[in-house]
Amino acid sequence: MKKRSLIVLLFLFTFGLMAQQKPIVKTQQGKPVEQSQPASQGKFTGTIFNDFYYVVMEPQPGNVTNDISGRNGSIMRRAMIGYDYSFNKDVSASVVYDASANILTEGYAEIKNLAPMMDMKAGLSQTLSSEVVEKIWDYRSLEATVLDKKGMTNEFDMGLTLTGRTNAQGTTYARLAVYNGTGVTAENDKVKKFAMAVGNWFDKSSVLELYVDYENVGGGRSTITGKLFYGMSALKYTLGGEAFYRMNRKFSGTADVTPVGGSIFGWYEMMKSLRAVVRVDASDDDLSVTTTGYRDVYANVGMDYAPVPEVHVIPNLAYVKNLKKGGAVPVIADYIMVRLTTSVYFK
Repeated sequence: MKKRSLIVLLFLFTFGLMAQQKPIVKTQQGKPVEQSQPASQGKFTGTIFNDFYYVVMEPQPGNVTNDISGRNGSIMRRAMIGYDYSFNKDVSASVVYDASANILTEGYAEIKNLAPMMDMKAGLSQTLSSEVVEKIWDYRSLEATVLDKKGMTNEFDMGLTLTGRTNAQGTTYARLAVYNGTGVTAENDKVKKFAMAVGNWFDKSSVLELYVDYENVGGGRSTITGKLFYGMSALKYTLGGEAFYRMNRKFSGTADVTPVGGSIFGWYEMMKSLRAVVRVDASDDDLSVTTTGYRDVYANVGMDYAPVPEVHVIPNLAYVKNLKKGGAVPVIADYIMVRLTTSVYFK
């Protein structure tokens, strides 16, 4: 009897311990959970360029041999506000409005990896002629790139751009674009501008690029532009240079007009928040003409004080020297302007 009672008590004790333990739930095997794409996000951007200037010397339209000084004023050359929106890591859009010019300067959609190692940009965007150069120059507040300054290309244009690259970083790339050719203004004709850029980033801070464009401007005339650019950036300095040759076909009766020129630029960080900046351009509006007309040399030197990376105060001097090509043309007075340029970037 006692043995039977002990067996019953042992059974009840063991059952009680098992009842207090939580049952182990076996997880079901299923498909791995896919990681969701990065959440969409957007940000506002802005750019402001202001000049306070005084003209030391400038030729007069009625008599280029005379000069006058004293013209002065302040001007807002750029006041842009924009919005960049990323739907995911491959699809984004951007719109930028320039209040100083009262016009839309950018409005495009960009799709990366549309095909393996291929991207597409459609809409109003920065052109191939200036996009890579300005990443190295980085002082659009002082002066446009040489082709843009001479009115041979546009900083922005409406069109379609395709980019092919050898790897995800775009170390070696080829870009093709079809533009209206009229910049930010509308176009309604039968001709377009075709552009191509091929380049290589030797490392993250130096690049070599060849640029070519062709445009049929109507009336049997056309333009072909070629440009070679090299730029490099380091922690304390930046150096860059570009040379261009352009053929304006049948722009002078049945003859061609061939502008040629180039630009070198750079900056050097003298101390924290203070850089010395220099830019020199030289150009000839028609290389085939040697006895008339002028060649011009443009120089800009300044000191850039940046209390923060997005705010720049740049006292600078702009100088233009016209060199006559023939003895019969008059000497043009030099042009000299001193400026206080400020630039602000909202990123």
